[in-house]
Amino acid sequence: MNDDARAMLVLEKAVIRAKSMLESSQNFRPFALMLYEDGSIKTIENKVNDIENAYEQLRDSMKIRALEGGVDVLAIAIDTLIPERFAKGVPNGIRLHLEEKSQKDKKVSARYIYVPYQLVQGASSGKITAQLFQPVPTGFPAEFLK
Repeated sequence: MNDDARAMLVLEKAVIRAKSMLESSQNFRPFALMLYEDGSIKTIENKVNDIENAYEQLRDSMKIRALEGGVDVLAIAIDTLIPERFAKGVPNGIRLHLEEKSQKDKKVSARYIYVPYQLVQGASSGKITAQLFQPVPTGFPAEFLK
């Protein structure tokens, strides 16, 4: 599997997980997915009640885990409001902080990928579904996989 396919695999799994949580509880707690060089994928969560603190602890954990080595791709997901310049009428989004070891030597080596969503309640079933829209990528220098 090439580097792009490995990154897409992590992104796809993160979006599917976030969408599932949105549909079951209308929000989700921050989580991270890490793809290791051997192909294994690990999900990292924490039990911190405050969402901002939970996210910051995940970030701290990613710094430590990245230094331990073996991490090829990582993504941190959080339920967020999309900055106005990217929102295009849909303010709620899944923000994925994506870093890939294969990109570490590039100036813009990491990305936020915003996946806008709307929660829609079925007219007859009452079931909540998350309608996802076109992702919006933004780039910046890597923080973890350097």
